[in-house]
Amino acid sequence: MARKAVRIAPSLLAADIGRLKEELAVIEAGGADWLHLDVMDGVFVPNITFGAKIIETCHTLTKLPIDVHLMVVEPERNFEAFAEAGANVLTIHVEAAPHLHRQLMRIKELGCAAGAVMNPATPVESVREVAADLDLLLIMTVNPGFGGQSFIPASVDK
Repeated sequence: MARKAVRIAPSLLAADIGRLKEELAVIEAGGADWLHLDVMDGVFVPNITFGAKIIETCHTLTKLPIDVHLMVVEPERNFEAFAEAGANVLTIHVEAAPHLHRQLMRIKELGCAAGAVMNPATPVESVREVAADLDLLLIMTVNPGFGGQSFIPASVDK
């Protein structure tokens, strides 16, 4: 199996939102390939972060592709709004997507790349049936919801 090129996708969580234009310029100047936005709903994970308006604002302020990581229940409720706001990639957690194949196909219908995300304790077999349909597979190396956590080494084996 050929290895894919490494992509650098800094998370907007580390940015000062009050200085969004300047922060995005720094990210671009630093050589980032994508901009990663962690969308959290306070239900799937305890924190709440961004919605479609922040995605839209970032879309107007950067030329970088926008990778939206949906840490939400019922992620399909957000697909259209996030695609319209300028998302280029939508990734959804297998743990929150009982109809994963259907949801990935809908993301692609909207013109976005479709990805799946797995929590550290989720077996890799959970994506076996949709592997050929994935544009991206994100294997979490921390439990979702909080920055600054300790790396979980067992995730690397996946």
